[in-house]
Amino acid sequence: MLLVSARPISRTVGRATVLFSVLALAAASCGRGQPTAATPLRTAPEPAVSPPARSELPGTVTAMAGTPEGVAITESGLIAVNVRNPDGLVIVPAARIADVAARRFVPLAGSARHLTLAGPDGPALVAEETSDELVEVNLTDASTIQMVPVGRQPHEAFEVGDDQWVANEFGNSFSVVSGGRVIRTVAAPLQPGGGTPSTDDRFVVGVGVRARRITEYRADGSVIGSANCGAGPTHVVSGSGGLFWVNDTNGDAVLAFTLTRHGPRQMARVPVGAGSKPYGIAYDPVHHVLLTTLTGRDQLLELTLRGTTVLNQRVQETVRQPNTVAVQPATGRIVVTGSTANGHLQLLSE
Repeated sequence: MLLVSARPISRTVGRATVLFSVLALAAASCGRGQPTAATPLRTAPEPAVSPPARSELPGTVTAMAGTPEGVAITESGLIAVNVRNPDGLVIVPAARIADVAARRFVPLAGSARHLTLAGPDGPALVAEETSDELVEVNLTDASTIQMVPVGRQPHEAFEVGDDQWVANEFGNSFSVVSGGRVIRTVAAPLQPGGGTPSTDDRFVVGVGVRARRITEYRADGSVIGSANCGAGPTHVVSGSGGLFWVNDTNGDAVLAFTLTRHGPRQMARVPVGAGSKPYGIAYDPVHHVLLTTLTGRDQLLELTLRGTTVLNQRVQETVRQPNTVAVQPATGRIVVTGSTANGHLQLLSE
């Protein structure tokens, strides 16, 4: 790859000084003439074991039992979060996040680490890793809509048109669910950590975390092409302007990809600091802000973007072990999970 520009951006926030170089890359399209595939990792990339959180944190922080991990916030302001021991989904209005009496609990058959929404107000899609099921939950009345057996250790589910795709982490596949059953199984790069559709639902990208590969699919599951994807990627989200952003957890960076006729093409790399271990990721399409949690530092990085150009960046201190993050685009409200055994939720407002 040819480095065509590098522009350092620095800003001091609290006790942390963060330096970023936005690297725009002229990369060959990854289909014809693609480079040699990356050597697979022996183990999957993982977040850092975070240091203790700082004593004073912004926003509202509330205690949660059961290792909260996997969070979503609806357009109407409901927060849903996966918890364990007992396994289930906690639903609470953002305006009453600290009110234990306002929480509703939906019991689940297995534990989960990722949570997405099938629409602005749900339902929630829960990939139950230990029961190998996709569960759909109505967040308005806290009822279970359906449970669908899928592949081995489903790690993340997401809506693509009228279907749901489920990344089977240990099945090296995606299950495509429609009408309450699996209608198709799609091969995925080694140990898929998740995926996301394009904004028009015509395409899907999936990331193999051990393969260090990102694959572009049509919505029918046919493969367009693949590309190498960092030192150890974990999670991906779609952004504005046809871009897809990937946390390169082992590489301490976020990567930008675009789609081509031959597969994904890397467009930029944004280093986020040695040892930061970016892990949770979300995107605010209204304000064009990419959110990534820095598990090595107990911080949330917010990058305001124009294409791959960083216009502004902000760092906020978070609860310990910030493994997942979600955003409510209309308001800019952000919720972060502190994914420890006696964890926390943190609500941040603009």
